[in-house]
Amino acid sequence: MKKILLVILLSTLGFNAIAQEKENEQLDNFGKIELGFHGLSFGYELPISNKFVWENALGAGMGMSAEDNSASYTLDVVRPVPFFKSKLKFVYNINKRIKKEKVTVNNSGNYVALQTKYSFGKSGSFTYNPALLTEVHWGIQRSLGGNFIFNTHIGLGFVSDFDTSSTAFSPTFGLAFGYRLF
Repeated sequence: MKKILLVILLSTLGFNAIAQEKENEQLDNFGKIELGFHGLSFGYELPISNKFVWENALGAGMGMSAEDNSASYTLDVVRPVPFFKSKLKFVYNINKRIKKEKVTVNNSGNYVALQTKYSFGKSGSFTYNPALLTEVHWGIQRSLGGNFIFNTHIGLGFVSDFDTSSTAFSPTFGLAFGYRLF
């Protein structure tokens, strides 16, 4: 009887250790490529805690500028504007997704994020100014199976244009499909 109790106790401790290990490993770090409304980017998602992910990306796509308290965004596919963005995401429903046995692969979940995006600007048939967009947004990220990822967000941003010294508040929206590279 003592041996049976010992086996049950050790198995329970083992299952608890595995469950705690999975809880600590609920978010993934990975590199990805994304294509969406803002252009093409290469990024990396790095979990910094059980619910926070820090995402950094380099890409080319939409240019932006601010003038007369109005922000404008333009996507020129022929002459994309290089950009860098950094985002801190709080994935607030990750534990609920785990409890309901929903997919959490590729950091699937709902999130609130603070993002900064620096657009380097470029001259051509349109004028794209060097500009900084700082935004707060709500979004969702879902795994579409395998290495494919869907990400969308909506929020409010503040654009600072470095050529015109103008600033503007602006609604923000993003939609992208990605592929996990590594």
